[in-house]
Amino acid sequence: MGTEILNNLHDSLNLFRYKENWTSRDNKTVILRSITSADKRIEKELIDGLSAESSHYRFFYGLKEATEEMIDKFCDIDYENEIAIIAEYDSNGRKRNVGVVRLFIDTGRKTGEFAILVADSFQDSGLGTKFMHTLFDIGRERGLKSIYGTVLSDNEKMLALVKECGFTIGANTGGEIRIDRRL
Repeated sequence: MGTEILNNLHDSLNLFRYKENWTSRDNKTVILRSITSADKRIEKELIDGLSAESSHYRFFYGLKEATEEMIDKFCDIDYENEIAIIAEYDSNGRKRNVGVVRLFIDTGRKTGEFAILVADSFQDSGLGTKFMHTLFDIGRERGLKSIYGTVLSDNEKMLALVKECGFTIGANTGGEIRIDRRL
């Protein structure tokens, strides 16, 4: 087998490594799994369906509609340097993406930056906490020493979540706060 074929096989196996059923506080069952190129429609629907507030808190500006380029970037990822786990929910026979957590592994491979998004209808369901603990496990598995992120200073829900999950909250610089957590 050629090197390219082996690398593609390795990437495919990594895609299926992250898969688990999870039940929310209000008894909704979702499948947490790696995002794939086949998820472009549901990823776009997730982003386009966000409230203005949720969109602002995730993207730091008022995104009204995800572009094709954004969706390609979000779904066609290199699992060697990035991991994205979605929460797939069956809503009356229709598959929906109700959240995603991403980890971007830094060049030195000791730290990683994360981003998290939970659909408005799944906020306060426990999904954010579950995503964070999944992220911690993946980071440790990848040999990371810490993870970090940036939160808008007025995003009270996210700040409460990261405090609950053991992050150190940095100073407010221009309306943004850096958060860090050792793994």
